[in-house]
Amino acid sequence: MPVQLQLGLEVIHSYKRLAYTPWHAIAEFVDNSTQSYFNNRDLLDAAYAGSGEKLDIGVVYERDSGIIRISDNAMGMSLDELNQALIVGKPPADTSGRSKYGMGMKTAACWLGNDWTVRTKKLGETEEHIIRVNVDAVAGGMNDLPHQVNSGRPQGNHYTVIEISNLNKVFQGRTLGRIRQFLCSMYRQDLRNELATIRWQGNLLAWQDSDFRFLKAPDGSDYKLPFEFPVDSEPGEKAVRGWVGILERGSRANAGFSILHAGRVVKGWPDSWRPESLYGQIQGSNDLVNQRLLGEIHLDSFEVSHTKDDILWFGDEEEQVQDALKRICGEYAAVARNTRTTRRQAGPSEVEIRAAVDELVQELESVEIKDAVNLTEVSPPEVVQAATRHVIDAVSGREPTYTADLGSVEVIGYLIADGSPNDPYVVVDSTQPRRVMVSVNRLHPHFTQLSGSEGVFNYLRHCTYDAIAEWKARSQAANLDPDTIKLLKDSLLRYPANFRMQGENPA
Repeated sequence: MPVQLQLGLEVIHSYKRLAYTPWHAIAEFVDNSTQSYFNNRDLLDAAYAGSGEKLDIGVVYERDSGIIRISDNAMGMSLDELNQALIVGKPPADTSGRSKYGMGMKTAACWLGNDWTVRTKKLGETEEHIIRVNVDAVAGGMNDLPHQVNSGRPQGNHYTVIEISNLNKVFQGRTLGRIRQFLCSMYRQDLRNELATIRWQGNLLAWQDSDFRFLKAPDGSDYKLPFEFPVDSEPGEKAVRGWVGILERGSRANAGFSILHAGRVVKGWPDSWRPESLYGQIQGSNDLVNQRLLGEIHLDSFEVSHTKDDILWFGDEEEQVQDALKRICGEYAAVARNTRTTRRQAGPSEVEIRAAVDELVQELESVEIKDAVNLTEVSPPEVVQAATRHVIDAVSGREPTYTADLGSVEVIGYLIADGSPNDPYVVVDSTQPRRVMVSVNRLHPHFTQLSGSEGVFNYLRHCTYDAIAEWKARSQAANLDPDTIKLLKDSLLRYPANFRMQGENPA
């Protein structure tokens, strides 16, 4: 009897353990929608022309009902095509596009939830097909899926709607905002070309290249350079193209290279690729190169990971790409490193502001924040004093992390790394006439979310200015009125901005 390698249906249970992120899992369905359009562009453009539409993709997460729904008006599927789409691991006939391995829809759906439904109707046909998948039933050997056929549908209708329920993940707050950010970045090329309208939670996604303002060269042109080069690989040469630029205003979040494959970002803003040949150490540092050098690189001929979140390098492909980037972009890295701008900074871009506002609203409306506001009781004064006093006592006699003599008062700051995550995020002792003590908890969950030196700097600035404003109000006012403290802090926050306008900006 021959020895065989066999894959049992129970492998479907393992898909929930794949290394997806929510945005990469959702992107699998958007990839299928856009590829359906690319494969049938002429027919669909003719259909859209008659109705005044274009490719429209919607993604909705209904937290209360526990459903994720992805819908499109692409080509739709016939029964035979639906059957082919449900064969795990069978690649499409053409693997040069966004549909690569015949795995994405199945693995992403199972990663997201345990029950999913596909409802589809192909352009030119009259039958709508509906299939339902229960992961536990399939894993138990029941792979004959419930199939419903609805006849008599108009030939001009065409769509696919996928609903996933009994979810493995619950998304809220920060995650919902990041899904929007990543989808905007991933499909920037489609949005640039107005290929499709893509909606997340009913809101149109947008990508604005104008938000990346480039440094001006001495001749007045932008520091932005296109490039193209080949890479030697088996079975043949692979083409690489893209561009590199220098940001006028430094931002580590915006810098780095975005990797595109088949016109879709697989790794990019806000988690960009930083090749060591240009950016130094792994993931870069926080120098001016890492704040200002950015670009896009198209690697269509290279292999992409199963979850489509990175490139699979073979042989010395990555070294060849990095060496070529260093040769082509090295001068730009030197300019980014050595050129400092003294012009007034305009603040965050509209895209950055919108992303931050969206994320804040999602966080404010999360169940956790609602519970914290509505259910958490105000601790009595003696409990508050006990919580702060043990922190003050713990730092007594320690070497401070930072000190500053302001003349009328000395600021003494501590960054505590050996306390507890349950300790207050900051403890202020402003009771001394000429001393303010600030103890910042490095183990607090909020501190662990800070990114880079700029994030830490702004956080420490607010903690410290709160303390100084409290000290000043305590020493000069009859009581600690919150509005008085806010006005005192407001005046402190204005000085650094005015100072930077007059001097050199380090970014």
